[in-house]
Amino acid sequence: MVGVRIPWDENRAVSGRLHPARDGRDAAPLLALTHGASGSMDSPALVGLAEALARRGIRVLRFNLPAAEAGRRRPDHPAVAVRAIRGVAAVARRLAAGAPFFLGGRSFGGRMVSMFLADPGDSGHGAAGAVLLAYPLKPPGSRTVPDIRVRHLGHVDVPMLFVSGDRDPFAPPELFEPVVSAAGGALRWIRDGNHGFRVAKARLAAAGRTMADVDREVANHVTAFLGRDGSVPQQRLPGARSLRRRNLAGTSLTG
Repeated sequence: MVGVRIPWDENRAVSGRLHPARDGRDAAPLLALTHGASGSMDSPALVGLAEALARRGIRVLRFNLPAAEAGRRRPDHPAVAVRAIRGVAAVARRLAAGAPFFLGGRSFGGRMVSMFLADPGDSGHGAAGAVLLAYPLKPPGSRTVPDIRVRHLGHVDVPMLFVSGDRDPFAPPELFEPVVSAAGGALRWIRDGNHGFRVAKARLAAAGRTMADVDREVANHVTAFLGRDGSVPQQRLPGARSLRRRNLAGTSLTG
């Protein structure tokens, strides 16, 4: 594992940790992956996923957003987070050295990645796709989906993978499935998983599963999306952006 400093603004940078692919391939695809609202790049789940992907032949760059870099638990303003991700994309592209690179994040971090990819001013980012883990569709306890959390998804012109727990109060299936479908993304459910993909012990026991099995499911979904050679499951077609925007405009935002 190698430490990386990632400049994102004049005289400001965030930290990253690069996990080489365990098979030693320099041409392996690279995933730049960030954390949720109150976490950091050293959150155990993020570290565990990075290590699992490295074992599968994928390079992973874990990185902090600016608030986490400063030791604050309150998340960044979206404009600040998106600027930082712009800097990360530039560094990830350089580190990928011609191999495909992907951007991803968990919860708030994934939403900020999607906002960056949706910005027409950043259309030259070069990313091959987005990995959005536990996407926060809405606040828990609310049945209304804030417009700001979905409308931009129709502007993302790279393949998107969403991985979500089917017991996540931030993204119940009946609300989340039509949004992902309208956005043209791929959705993979973690059975009985909550917002952190954790599953209650009783449900694990009843299904003959362990948390190690659940963690492998998450890593397998991401690996299948990225592919060891950087292949992706779908390609955006000309005119797809306007179609997705119309689809999202017609999606019900209440349950």
